[in-house]
Amino acid sequence: MTPESRIITAIGVLFLLLPALLWADASKQTRPQRIVSIGLCADQLLLMLAERSQIASLSSFATDVNMSYMADAVGDIPLNDASVEAVIPYAPDLVVGSNFAAWNTTRFLRHLGYDVKLLAPPTTIEGIYTMLREFGQWTGNQDRAQNLIREMKQAISEIQLANADKPRKSVIVYSPNGYTIGANTLENEILNLAGFRNLAAEMGIDGFQRISLERLIAAKPDVLHIDNHVFNRDSLASAYIGHPVLDRAVKQKDRVFIPARLRICAGPMVTEAIEYMAQRR
Repeated sequence: MTPESRIITAIGVLFLLLPALLWADASKQTRPQRIVSIGLCADQLLLMLAERSQIASLSSFATDVNMSYMADAVGDIPLNDASVEAVIPYAPDLVVGSNFAAWNTTRFLRHLGYDVKLLAPPTTIEGIYTMLREFGQWTGNQDRAQNLIREMKQAISEIQLANADKPRKSVIVYSPNGYTIGANTLENEILNLAGFRNLAAEMGIDGFQRISLERLIAAKPDVLHIDNHVFNRDSLASAYIGHPVLDRAVKQKDRVFIPARLRICAGPMVTEAIEYMAQRR
């Protein structure tokens, strides 16, 4: 190959690569660099998916070890109280939160022209995968999101394989004030993937609804999971889950339901929730 032909070839390769190089540079420039979270669930996804340099501030809930799965990862990242006054000083190019949190703050920030994106809480594992992809796009971390999805799928498969020989048991979750967890909830899918039959869902209960003590006993669950993470023996609400008839009617009771830090937000931590429940089957 002559020197001239080498130059022509190099120029041709450069032109072929130019669109990709320009796209990468534009992507880097448009990627949010000062992200502020104003909600616990967004806090955790930011810590899992974003570069640390992208995170300007997290909500004050991020360091709560009882609720935040990522509390140990917060370090010296500044915290905020999810108010407009606390967010603006960070001059964010993206504010993230949840549909159910800090409504007034998100409304005012949008009115002031800030880019605010809110998470819709998923009720299925597939919904979590969709949420991770979306959050990855918001923050410019699509590759990390896809890696997390692959890790989740592999972990769930391994948990189910490790517990495949255990008998499938029927279960009802019983909470203060007589509430149970039925269909169209993330907890219901966690129970199913852990190898349980959620009788509340089979009885037609949707979401979080009250169930009478008589109906619960008539269902004859193999296991009764007492959701007592807000248990207060002196409250009337807790009188339901402490009723003495439960001791006589149900053979197996487990007073340790899924820890709040594993289910209060939807995300990769649900794989630990599935394993936690599968081990108690």
